Amino acid sequence: MTTFAVEQRAERPWVGVRMTGELAHWDRVNAHVPKLYAALAAAGGIPEGGPIYQYHRLKTAADPMDITVSVPVPACMEIGDGFETGIIPSGRYLVARPAGGPDVLGTVHGEMWQWAAVQGLELAVDERADGIHWRGRTEQFLTDPAMEPDRSKWAIEVAYLLA
Repeated sequence: MTTFAVEQRAERPWVGVRMTGELAHWDRVNAHVPKLYAALAAAGGIPEGGPIYQYHRLKTAADPMDITVSVPVPACMEIGDGFETGIIPSGRYLVARPAGGPDVLGTVHGEMWQWAAVQGLELAVDERADGIHWRGRTEQFLTDPAMEPDRSKWAIEVAYLLA
């Protein structure tokens, strides 16, 4: 079973690419990760960890979603055309670090929503006709796949901003 915690977090600057992506074509989303790190290095920037997937809007798992693929940095900086910079907001977050790599994420998200409800915690979301809009939902990959090829051993952190 995954353990959940509530953590107070400071804002986190990032550089990244905002896009619409689909789970069925996740390789297109992931293709931005090496480009981000290369552009960051070319601009003299230093990453502060693994890639962060920021989810902004999702209707169903089969529908396209609005997402930002980003890399945490010490301070906002420009790294070139096609890249954005921004801040993951500060606040209280519901956090999980599940075992099992990316293949368990669907289950973990459902468990997090259920756990939050039982604890009386409200996630910072807006439900609209075009889907759920998050004010802060992230997945950060803490393991470098080049160093650990076994996906089931990858460390991932899932975080939801609380209202």
